[in-house]
Amino acid sequence: MAYVAMFDEVDEGTAIFKVTNAPPTPGRFVTYEGLPTDWYLRLTGEGAKLLRGERKNQKTIPIKP
Repeated sequence: MAYVAMFDEVDEGTAIFKVTNAPPTPGRFVTYEGLPTDWYLRLTGEGAKLLRGERKNQKTIPIKP
């Protein structure tokens, strides 16, 4: 089972959006520590391919950052 929020769930705080590794200052923000800004969108897309049977399950992540 996998659960990923949809873009219309912005008001609930569960949507996956592109982010930045260079947040504004001053302030404390969590970044993706150098990963691409769309990394979790891409990773979710690969998970969807796996669930649809378009990709075989494997131990390593099939895409590179």
